[in-house]
Amino acid sequence: MQRLVVGVDVTSIDRIAAAMRRHPRFAEKIFTEAERRRAGSKPERFASRWAAKEAVMKWYGGAGLRIPPYRAIEVVNRRGGAPEVRVHGQPTEIAISMTHDAGMAIAVVAAPLDGPGGPPALPPPEGLRLPARPAVAHKGTFGTVVVIAGAVGTAGAAVLAGRGAARAGAGLVRVCVPDGVFPAVAALCLEQMAHPLGESGTSWLDAAGVAALRQTHLPVADAAVIGPGLGRAPATQAALLELLTSLTVPTVVDADALNLAAAARFDWRSCPAPLVLTPHPAEMARLAGLSTDEVQADRAGLAARFAADHGVTLVLKGAETVVAAPDGRLHVDRHQTVALATGGTGDVLSGVCGAMLAAGLDGFDAAVAAVTIHAEAGCLVEAERGRAGAVAGDVVEMLPAAQERLRRALERRARG
Repeated sequence: MQRLVVGVDVTSIDRIAAAMRRHPRFAEKIFTEAERRRAGSKPERFASRWAAKEAVMKWYGGAGLRIPPYRAIEVVNRRGGAPEVRVHGQPTEIAISMTHDAGMAIAVVAAPLDGPGGPPALPPPEGLRLPARPAVAHKGTFGTVVVIAGAVGTAGAAVLAGRGAARAGAGLVRVCVPDGVFPAVAALCLEQMAHPLGESGTSWLDAAGVAALRQTHLPVADAAVIGPGLGRAPATQAALLELLTSLTVPTVVDADALNLAAAARFDWRSCPAPLVLTPHPAEMARLAGLSTDEVQADRAGLAARFAADHGVTLVLKGAETVVAAPDGRLHVDRHQTVALATGGTGDVLSGVCGAMLAAGLDGFDAAVAAVTIHAEAGCLVEAERGRAGAVAGDVVEMLPAAQERLRRALERRARG
């Protein structure tokens, strides 16, 4: 259902003029260079743009979206003089009217929200690719993701990764877990297919589980996700290393799989399939043989070097997640949302990335898409539920809306 969201602000011209006199850098902090040039030395023009920014911020608040800062909101004039609202440098569909009279500046903005199609928290990054969703598609169009995860005490990670893949658009999702945790996982996987691995009662991935994966599950996979909640049993390490060297489909490697591989000093180039590694800073420190502080001090540089040296796509998670490709491509995500600072959200991300790979994107494009969708979902959760108390399942449920908002923003950009 479509609803119209409106933002209104009225401000005193004298108040803005006084602020500019008292604080010489006020205009630089609040207004862009183009806005300052347009306003010249006329306080009423500055006041009108101040009111416009306030109105836009109220619009974002009313829409339940993260409110952009003043400098990210820009009111420019199209050819012919009509004002236009841009946010983070990108055009928007927010209509605006500004005026000033009797010492007051007034701005009114309005734009519709159409279901999940409202604007994303940040404009889609340049070059963002999302898998096509043709109306004539069937479940095979979007691929099968095989999730290899879970152990006693961490079975929920397997569920979250599987749900993340499904909510990101995978056609089919198999969640393969040790037999000992299969009943619990199966009870929570209504839309995904849960499968037991190994001997009866086995609590971790072992050689028998790898044999089942090779024979039954990986032959039908378009992408795999390995690691969420996998545990660090010695038998699991041996099974994992055997599995990694025989993969035949693009694979996301996350969590305990990263820790086990790091402990074994695994040679990532020995894997015959394309890999996307998704470490958080502590896992990255283990992979690179550094301290966490050293990782955080050079996130982009370290990610780029590691990706090039080991022939993998690397997703270094955290505020402003870094995605690095072995061919030198680099992307830094600019989202910052506290909703993702809770256990399980990384498992969700691995599932989202698996879905992007299964749909046919290459490692770098899949990782950028997954990180962007996941972060947008986090922003939606924060806007709806607040800054404390969000859980990973909340992020899962926001994935469809987050992806649709990005799709519609890309379509608007393409239309010019």
